[in-house]
Amino acid sequence: MKKLFLAMAALFATAILSAQTVAVLGFESDDFCLESRTGTMSDLLSDELVRIEGITVLERKRIDRVIEEMDFQMSGWTDAKTVKAAGKMLNADCVITGSVSTLGATLYVTARMIEVESAKVVYSAKMTCVTWDDFSRQLPQFARECVKKMPSPNRFLGVWEGELSDGTMYEITFAEKGVCTVKTSSDGNFGMAEESGKGTYSYDKNFLRISARLSSSRLNWRSVYKFSGEFTSFNILVPKEAGSDEMVRVSFIKTADAE
Repeated sequence: MKKLFLAMAALFATAILSAQTVAVLGFESDDFCLESRTGTMSDLLSDELVRIEGITVLERKRIDRVIEEMDFQMSGWTDAKTVKAAGKMLNADCVITGSVSTLGATLYVTARMIEVESAKVVYSAKMTCVTWDDFSRQLPQFARECVKKMPSPNRFLGVWEGELSDGTMYEITFAEKGVCTVKTSSDGNFGMAEESGKGTYSYDKNFLRISARLSSSRLNWRSVYKFSGEFTSFNILVPKEAGSDEMVRVSFIKTADAE
């Protein structure tokens, strides 16, 4: 059994390379004989993940505190929305959970990967093992599918502020599901002029796209973006002023996390 748990740990270590912060929750089992082993599974998985550069694995004590604060049993982890709430409290990008059961001499392992931002199960797989060779044969394909389905974390979530050379200030709040709020403030003929409006955003590995309708204007930005190493700021090109074709590079600083 220990060899299986170590193999599962190695599998998930490969699978979540795109996640920044990971919470490994206790694997469940309705088999009394397996209860002590499922705790070992999550601990071994965490130990393996700690060895991967670029991954932050949350401590078991911290996870247990959140469970206590939320006041629910471990069976609550089967609800994706509950996992999302706990993942947010933990500031985790991804949550890994699963279950183990037996039927006769057969071991059944079910694993789920849940993206905290969307509360979606991004990958779910079942493995049926009679011998360790069975598990070894299934492992490579299972690992490849995990890697393909694992989403990258949304680094934009939160409140960001940037200032143009003419003194115009922008505050952009990036929320889930591609929704954003844009606020601007600038010196006008009659004092400080402020505008705000809702919009949408999308991004890939190269471009950030923001579209919002403000009080008296429309904002449409599309630019290559570049994050700082700590993901606390990013740079994009924006019009020097409304309606201008001249572009200037602006640095947006993160001032608050997403609620």
